[in-house]
Amino acid sequence: MTSLFAKLALIATLFAAVAPAANATADGPDAWRVHNVASYDVLNVRVGPGTDYFVIDALPHNARAVQVSFCTPTVTQQQYYALTYQQQHQLNQYATWCLVTWNGYQRGWVNRRFLTEDGY
Repeated sequence: MTSLFAKLALIATLFAAVAPAANATADGPDAWRVHNVASYDVLNVRVGPGTDYFVIDALPHNARAVQVSFCTPTVTQQQYYALTYQQQHQLNQYATWCLVTWNGYQRGWVNRRFLTEDGY
């Protein structure tokens, strides 16, 4: 149980440590766009938050007006600062995955590093 709690807490810390990415659903942009994907490629959309999950959909390299419903891992600022330095560091090692909707349909999970604010 302690290991699970520590892992969840560490995940939550990631969001607190990288505030723009972590708080995507609370105080982030109204819309996102795909970036850092080559023009000949697509952004894989998965059924769960991680590469262990299979690809169910794809977003074009230039998709805009992507809506983020939720990102994981997530913790509050208070939870983050309650962690030890070691736990904070471990949490920051996790990739951030976001549940996205595009063109009115929930698509699945994408790695946050391929999303940026859409200033349309």
